[in-house]
Amino acid sequence: MRSLRLHSRVPLILAAALAVVPLGCGGDGITSYSVPKPSRPSGPSGAGEYRLLGLMVPADNPTWFFKYNGPAEEIAQYEADFDKLAASIAWRDGPPEFTVPEGWTRGPGRDGFVKVFATAKPNHGQNELTVTQSGGGVKTNLDRWVGQIGLKPSDDDLAKYTKVVDGKNVKVLRVDLRGPKDPTTKRGPMMP
Repeated sequence: MRSLRLHSRVPLILAAALAVVPLGCGGDGITSYSVPKPSRPSGPSGAGEYRLLGLMVPADNPTWFFKYNGPAEEIAQYEADFDKLAASIAWRDGPPEFTVPEGWTRGPGRDGFVKVFATAKPNHGQNELTVTQSGGGVKTNLDRWVGQIGLKPSDDDLAKYTKVVDGKNVKVLRVDLRGPKDPTTKRGPMMP
């Protein structure tokens, strides 16, 4: 009779023992903390953590495109050099000639989805400038770049994001965009 009473109490004893055993992996419980949200720099082209500086050669009917983009902070460090490169552009027919700023290295072109004629990169920077040839004119290419950086193209983009600058013997259209998307990973809409 005594063993029968013990058997009927075993589940009760086990339940009581389990109730006092702490569950989980130990520790003092859950810890929470706040992480500050990274700030997005703003500029003349709107707010954004990415920036695209571009050149369209010649300014009125471009066939050559210089594009330098990446994190806004890095691109800002090399903006003066980019402008020196823009002022050095000479073009008649064929590929444009340009001089890379001091502290930059000119690289070769490459084949791919878009054929790159030439590249240039600051010796201490992470992002490269690419030179490509394309059709489509100013509006089509500007709309594509605006979309790549995560902005919505509009009819006043030419006035908002561009200005004509002097190369050596050619007028060049300079583009300055800031937006939330990295243009190296967002192709944007393709030209028709």
